[in-house]
Amino acid sequence: MTAKGHLALALLPALFISKALPPQEQTIFLSSVGVGSILPDIDEPGSYIGRKLAFLSIPLKLFGIKHRTFTHYLIFPLIVAIIGLFLPHPLNIAAFGLAFGILMHDVGDMLTRGGIKGFLYPCCKDKTFRLLPKNLAFYTNSITEWILISILYIIDLYLYVKLNLDINIEAIL
Repeated sequence: MTAKGHLALALLPALFISKALPPQEQTIFLSSVGVGSILPDIDEPGSYIGRKLAFLSIPLKLFGIKHRTFTHYLIFPLIVAIIGLFLPHPLNIAAFGLAFGILMHDVGDMLTRGGIKGFLYPCCKDKTFRLLPKNLAFYTNSITEWILISILYIIDLYLYVKLNLDINIEAIL
C-alpha cells in the first residue's frame, strides 16, 4: 500500500478514537497516528518515509533488515505501546497514536496481495498473513488501491467535519 493509502486507512478509526480526547490530545494523537501509519516502511529506502529519512532507512537496509520484516511484525507496535505506558503525559498519547498508526499500516499491507509474512513473529514466521483472499487482495499502486484511497479520504473528511473535531492544524505544521 502506498503512503497515501496507509494514512487514509489509519485516519478512519483514529478520527473516532480522537473524539474521546480533549482538543490538545486530539492533535497529538492524530499527528502520531499519521507518522505511525508510514513508519514501518522506514525499512525500504525507496518508500516515502525511507526517502525522507534516508539516514535511517539506508543503514537498516545495509544491516540486512528486509522490507516487511520487524517493522511490520505485531511485536513492533506492541513494544511502542508498552513504552507509552511508562511515558509521562502527553508523550504517552503520542506513543499510543504511533503504535495505533503502525498497527493500521500492517492492516493496510495485509489487504494487498503481498500480505505480511511472519506478522505474528516469532510464531508462524513462514506464514503470510492477509485479510482478504489472495484473489480479492489488490496490488500496491494499482487502480483498485487508488479508488480505495479516494473513498477513504472522502470518508475521512466527512468524519472530520461530522465529528466536529477541534484539531489545531497550526500545531501539526
